[in-house]
Amino acid sequence: MTSSDLWDADAARRYDDASSPMFSPEILGPTVNFLAELTGDGQALELAIGTGRVAVPLLERVG
Repeated sequence: MTSSDLWDADAARRYDDASSPMFSPEILGPTVNFLAELTGDGQALELAIGTGRVAVPLLERVG
């Protein structure tokens, strides 16, 4: 299996769908909370940031 098998045109169309479970407050909220705690007074670097689904709310929280 290659990445092309996973990331096809259909996956690309769904990636930014705000109704996707990866955008739900139950998933995103605890993720941002955890990362904000790790960041403390420091900075955070998100690799493979994509659309900023996690980075944007994290910046809003600690920025």
